Amino acid sequence: MFKKIFDFVKSRLFITAFLLCCIFLLSILFWFWGSLVAFNDIYIFSSSFLRFSIILIIWLIVFLFFLLKPIINFISSLKSEKRLKFKVLKKEADEFIYKSKRNFFLSLKDAKETWKNDLKTKNLPLIIIIGNEGAGKSTFINYSDIEYPLSDSLESYKKFHKSTRNFALYVSKKGALLDTEGNYFSQEEFFKPTSSDAIPEDDIDKNRDFLIKKNIWKKFLTFLNKNFFHSKLNGIILVVDTVIFLNNPKEYSKNLIRYLTKRVNECEKTLNLKLPIYIVFSKLDLIEGMKEYFDIFDKK
Repeated sequence: MFKKIFDFVKSRLFITAFLLCCIFLLSILFWFWGSLVAFNDIYIFSSSFLRFSIILIIWLIVFLFFLLKPIINFISSLKSEKRLKFKVLKKEADEFIYKSKRNFFLSLKDAKETWKNDLKTKNLPLIIIIGNEGAGKSTFINYSDIEYPLSDSLESYKKFHKSTRNFALYVSKKGALLDTEGNYFSQEEFFKPTSSDAIPEDDIDKNRDFLIKKNIWKKFLTFLNKNFFHSKLNGIILVVDTVIFLNNPKEYSKNLIRYLTKRVNECEKTLNLKLPIYIVFSKLDLIEGMKEYFDIFDKK
């Protein structure tokens, strides 16, 4: 037991705390009774301003000696931790980009092997399809009556009718459609600021999804700069879920316009193009009365 006490007394923590307490005690004594110290009847510390200045200088020296290095080390460790988190995010985004590029080239290969000399990719326009998650982008492609190669990816979609994850390229003889995950369109919804001046990098853990989506979207647009078709990009189609659009408050419409403006601006800026924008309202058949209308329309 005495050995533990002796070891504790010898420890750096105890010595530092003891010295700080002693300096604190001396500072209080000097502040209250320093004015009584005299040399040849001259009270050199009679001024309270002088005593305060001396105490302040002493504590600044103490701060520099005892606390500055630990604080610097602590800040450095935080920066290192933040840098490590960014590295992990970048690695995850790079994995998504790798899969996107691989699937992109596989779709091109499927198309070229299917139509061989009939397919001239440099003559084909490329259209990117954007919109909120579940808006009907993949359904729009599937029921567009455009002939695509019967690749495994398209067959899987027709079987399970799932939403697109990441990016999916569909190449036909008349053009190419690039389907995108809805979360890339509305990526700002993943940003959860704690104050009006907060940025995503302030809290990496909280805004992790936003930072990843933003990184992937930016890198994929840069990838399109390689110009695989007639142009890097020939147009943008925004698919809007009509039912949600009509049933939600005005804030939904404002966000839709805001996201569209941001995504179009990013496409045009990254690819150095001016692009036409087309808006498609999906799921009209789900609006009350529309099914009956289409039935009458079909009969005529």
